[in-house]
Amino acid sequence: MFSFLNTLKRLISNQQEAPTTQPKYSNEQLLQWATGCMLEGLPDEFYEARITCQCSVNNEGHQTVNVSHEFKLTEESEYSRFSPPDDLYATNCIEQILTGKKWTYAAIIFNPQTTRFEWK
Repeated sequence: MFSFLNTLKRLISNQQEAPTTQPKYSNEQLLQWATGCMLEGLPDEFYEARITCQCSVNNEGHQTVNVSHEFKLTEESEYSRFSPPDDLYATNCIEQILTGKKWTYAAIIFNPQTTRFEWK
C-alpha cells in the first residue's frame, strides 16, 4: 500500500505543466479563408467588400452577433448587400480570431489587392 502511495506521490510531483497551445490557424490564414469564401458571392469586378459583425450580450448573458455582407462596385457607389455561399464561415473566422477577447464590433474589409481587419 505504501509503495502505491509513494508511486502516486512521485507521479503527481513529477507532472509537468501542459504546454500552452498555439492557435490552430493564424489570423492571416483565417482572414484569407474568410475573404476567399466571400469572393464566391461577389461580382467579378468590385471596388471593395466587407463583412461587419455587431456583438451584444443580453441580460441573461447570451451573445448575439448581427452580421452584414456588403460591397461597392465603384469607389463612388453605395454599399449593397450580397450573400456569400456560406454566410457563417467568415463570421466563424472572425470569432476564432477574437477568441478570449471582449468585442462589440469587428469587420473584414477587402478588395482584390488588400485585406484589413478591425475590431473594437
